[in-house]
Amino acid sequence: MSTPAPWDSTSQPSQTMRLHPHTPSKALRRDSVGRCLYCYNTIWWYDRADGGRIPLLPGEFPTVRVPQSVQWSVDAGLARQGSTGDFCCIPHPVVCPGIEHDEFNDPGLADLYRQSALNMQAAVREGHFSAPLFETPEEEGAEVGPVKRPCRDIIAYHSVHLVVPTTVGELRCVALSEVTGERCSGLVLDPDAIYQGEWVEQQIPHPRGRVDEPALWEGQTMWVWSLNNVTYQDSVRWRSQRCPAHGAGSTAPDVHPRECEHFDPIGHGYCIRHVKPATAATFAPEIRQAQRTRCAEKGCLNGKTGRVPEQELVPGVGWLCWKCRPKYTKRRITHRRWQSDPEA
Repeated sequence: MSTPAPWDSTSQPSQTMRLHPHTPSKALRRDSVGRCLYCYNTIWWYDRADGGRIPLLPGEFPTVRVPQSVQWSVDAGLARQGSTGDFCCIPHPVVCPGIEHDEFNDPGLADLYRQSALNMQAAVREGHFSAPLFETPEEEGAEVGPVKRPCRDIIAYHSVHLVVPTTVGELRCVALSEVTGERCSGLVLDPDAIYQGEWVEQQIPHPRGRVDEPALWEGQTMWVWSLNNVTYQDSVRWRSQRCPAHGAGSTAPDVHPRECEHFDPIGHGYCIRHVKPATAATFAPEIRQAQRTRCAEKGCLNGKTGRVPEQELVPGVGWLCWKCRPKYTKRRITHRRWQSDPEA
């Protein structure tokens, strides 16, 4: 007798997962719980209302103890900046002990930072986590050289700019594959689509919150992959990082966090392209005109779009429309009657 599978055991409690009926996010909460790479503290990933994802501290905190600049709220599965009640959420990077911070002036954040640091020390002491080492090239005896960064493209949909983790032609779907049960291997770029994106040159936008401040790149331009020419369904599919098979109408959940980030001219300065790239098609493909078949009856202007099946063709005549076909059949019957009985 074969050994029963773990999911066939009745001793394990059943787990149920559901999606909020009014949220555009398809990420399951169980797949969105992780640990910080720098301090090993638990974080909850949420889709942002303006795109991208953000790690939040587990639970909620009193709004009166949290500075207004770091207050977030979660509504229908989406994270939005600002608080709507007596409790709010806090982004994890604000109190992460694995990165450098300025001195905390708020006692609530200082307590959270101290507790996160204690959790990090306990994880290191118990062997669950190894703190990252930041060694300079001089300590390793290596020569100082330029840092090699990954090649990342910027996509634009009207005033929204997103940075993809790779090039446009290599952006991978994040949905769950029904065949393999893992992340889908399909690409977001659809070469068979009638309307394609195109490379356009735009001015570098100002960073958020600094619209009135002058920027060093004032008047400079960059090349972005514009989605203004594609259909609305395709634009949603691009921003949701899904392939054509998992686009509109698909109920497959996200098995991997979305990797597109909101473009920040300061933090993503290395992604700016000042020269027109060639990572994908640079122009929309020519729209092919569908073949139109005219009715074979003389003087008739009716027609049919597309290829006509052979069974609809009249031998020796061609294709006849719904209006001329009965007339032709009636004439043929009358002609045969006269041929069989000339004196009739």
